[in-house]
Amino acid sequence: MSEDLKKRVLILSDLHHRISGVSASIRAMIPRLQQEFDLFFVAKRPAGNHIAQSILSLYRLLKHWNHDYDPVWHVRRNNEMTWGILFRWLVCPRLKLVFTSAAIRTHSPWPRFLISKMDAVIATSQTAAALVPHVKAIVPHGVDIARFATTTDQPVDYPWHRYSVVIGIVGRVRPEKGTDLFSQALCRVLTQYPDACAVIVGKTTRKYRPLLRQMREEWRLEGIAQRVFVMNEVDVDAMPAVYQSLDIVCAPARYEGFGLVPIEAMVSGAAIIASRTGAYEDMILPGINGELIECNNLDQLDNALRKLLSNPSLVAAYQAQGQQRVVQQFSLDAEVAGVMDVYSSFWR
Repeated sequence: MSEDLKKRVLILSDLHHRISGVSASIRAMIPRLQQEFDLFFVAKRPAGNHIAQSILSLYRLLKHWNHDYDPVWHVRRNNEMTWGILFRWLVCPRLKLVFTSAAIRTHSPWPRFLISKMDAVIATSQTAAALVPHVKAIVPHGVDIARFATTTDQPVDYPWHRYSVVIGIVGRVRPEKGTDLFSQALCRVLTQYPDACAVIVGKTTRKYRPLLRQMREEWRLEGIAQRVFVMNEVDVDAMPAVYQSLDIVCAPARYEGFGLVPIEAMVSGAAIIASRTGAYEDMILPGINGELIECNNLDQLDNALRKLLSNPSLVAAYQAQGQQRVVQQFSLDAEVAGVMDVYSSFWR
């Protein structure tokens, strides 16, 4: 990239009170984008070695903008779109706003209004693109292949390593993610597969602590409590090692916008079972690199787990094909190239 292009200012933001899937997607691109542009990151937490700036700092940057190129702000959330519209109206009419939409259902009136004011929209799937205006490009989220696929030099000695098969679910503990369905399926299958165990990876907020207590009681009654391990929120840097310790990953969400878990799991070497939501149908070819089930269908989740637990060769085939699928279709490099093309369209 030319030195001239590096002078062009790209603003990324992560204005959320906790690290979410959206946050992970934003932060994964920062190391690559900061090599190409003058990157200004607005957030409450730094991204690796990249300093997090405040909204006030961004205001000061834009207030007296007199550079040759228009600044581009890539926003992902309603509050970020609101700030962007206000800043463009009050201090920097040249500000260009790019929004990424992953939703696979119609936005409510306020987000629809905000999206209508964007200069360009990036959709993460064909389904998402059909629900928003101003779609400039369809760019699926991607994962850092090297980060997730490379085996760590010093593998972590997790307590579940003593079991032959490890089944996992990754994401906040709540019904929307299908954690309760996963738990019910465990109560059905673990009693019949004594060499298997399960791992739940994700934060349990106060609202859903009663759900976790209820699940623990169900495990106790079924006699599987010692084979279900619950991890709280895991640091982003530790996630590759966690994924690599899992043989099968379930993503039985009732609703998902895009969903990074299946592609992170597949590229890490796990076989995947996922529901038909988000972009999961774009990621998974049933019978080739994983299993797809209908949303909120416990029987199908149960059957898919039994199918894999009784067929180790199929698990191995899904693991190999899944990794290949992610490398070909869902790499972080491809995502970065796609969004860069949208940014550059304002500077040509």
